Amino acid sequence: MKRTAAISLMTVAVLIAGCQSFTKPCCDAAPTVRIGYLNLVTSLPLSVAVEKGFFIEQGVDYKAVPVASSNKIVESVITGDLDCFVGASAVPVLASELKAPGRLKVFAVSEITADQPFDALLVRKASPIRTLSDLSGKRIAVFPGTTATNLLRKYLGDKDVNTSTITFVPMSPASHLDALQKGSVDVIYAYEPTIAIALSTGDVKKLHGSVYADMLSPNPISVSVVSSRFLQRHPKTAAKVISALQRAMEYMREQDGVARSILAGQMNLSREAANRCVFLYMLGHEQIDSAVFQRFVDMLTELGELKGCVTVDRLVYR
Repeated sequence: MKRTAAISLMTVAVLIAGCQSFTKPCCDAAPTVRIGYLNLVTSLPLSVAVEKGFFIEQGVDYKAVPVASSNKIVESVITGDLDCFVGASAVPVLASELKAPGRLKVFAVSEITADQPFDALLVRKASPIRTLSDLSGKRIAVFPGTTATNLLRKYLGDKDVNTSTITFVPMSPASHLDALQKGSVDVIYAYEPTIAIALSTGDVKKLHGSVYADMLSPNPISVSVVSSRFLQRHPKTAAKVISALQRAMEYMREQDGVARSILAGQMNLSREAANRCVFLYMLGHEQIDSAVFQRFVDMLTELGELKGCVTVDRLVYR
């Protein structure tokens, strides 16, 4: 009887131990990391990391997932459909932080400067538009969403341009150049690689350089993000992914020619357009200047793009 009781107790103990082992979070199990990206130059670090084998060196199993917009890519990380993303707008990230703090961590921000102008105002070479003051009454193609329009409107207003007479026309970046050449808009407020492609045609000229850099330099309008949930469940894997992507960001600076070849293949660009393209360089999390990032956030709040104040120190991955 005692022997039977002892065996029963041992059996229960084994079952309990087995259940505890089964229900323990699999923090050490390396998952397939789902990395979102937009079909823009902003995603070049991902292409470089893949092409140069940086994920393989880190022992990371990954899946690159194309996404249509910045809003969608942020939503996909929040819902758990993606684990991280490379190079999308900071605005929906900041808006998410306002609604439900702590779900996202920024591990890289853009470094748009006058020397690295990722955006520009372009016109046809035959256009009578010569200065910003000539924009009154004109039609300007802008990136979809409200951010590009509101920032451009503020910038032009600060330059004493009467923006009430300007029509801002949101459209897909792929349609910008065609709309300009057909005359359905007078100006395009373009990002790379549209700028490089347009200038390589010979029919287009730059009216004005980077609006974003003039407003704040370096401008952190583009960010790369990892899910806080993924960080908690798989901290070692998350660190390896971030390391691989940051190495790719550094590689773009150090090996310009190779990076441009990768870009040409990624976006099906001519070699001339790839050579003209201005890269969106990123600052890794250790290089992020919180004061600059906070100024950008405060500017968005003043414009009404954000409905509250975000403290970036809590948002940045450290």
